[in-house]
Amino acid sequence: MIPSDKLIKMRAIDENDLNHIAEQLRDGICPLIAMVYEKNSFTLLVNRFCWNHQDVVGGKPMYYRSHMGLLFLHVKNVQRKGFEQHGDKRILNLLHIHTESTNDANWVHLIFSGDHEIRLEVEKLETYLSDLHDPWPTRSRPTHLHEHLEQFVA
Repeated sequence: MIPSDKLIKMRAIDENDLNHIAEQLRDGICPLIAMVYEKNSFTLLVNRFCWNHQDVVGGKPMYYRSHMGLLFLHVKNVQRKGFEQHGDKRILNLLHIHTESTNDANWVHLIFSGDHEIRLEVEKLETYLSDLHDPWPTRSRPTHLHEHLEQFVA
């Protein structure tokens, strides 16, 4: 079990804060069915890899995953790219979150693998992230191409 000081509860009101949230959610698994836009808010459930904690059990590394709730307030509009919201039971892999300001609007971009994206038009940035319950153990750890580059270099 993860110690209580490793459980996460965060608030973002600027891009710097949002970058910290994005770090915690890197490689998060997001089922479309657990994304909801209503009453000027957008919420999603993220199965996050706990980058901030690991144990050794039986001489082997033990990692953890946790369900987190992510809430965006002051949302005026939601757009999607690369997928149908009411299509098959799709699960997206969250890679990054960032903001963009244009003359017309402020946007939060949720970037997923496979060139999928959700854009939130917001009046202002106010986001909350929290672990929803105790994490569970897993032997699997997400890997990235840059971690294996030596295999491709002759």
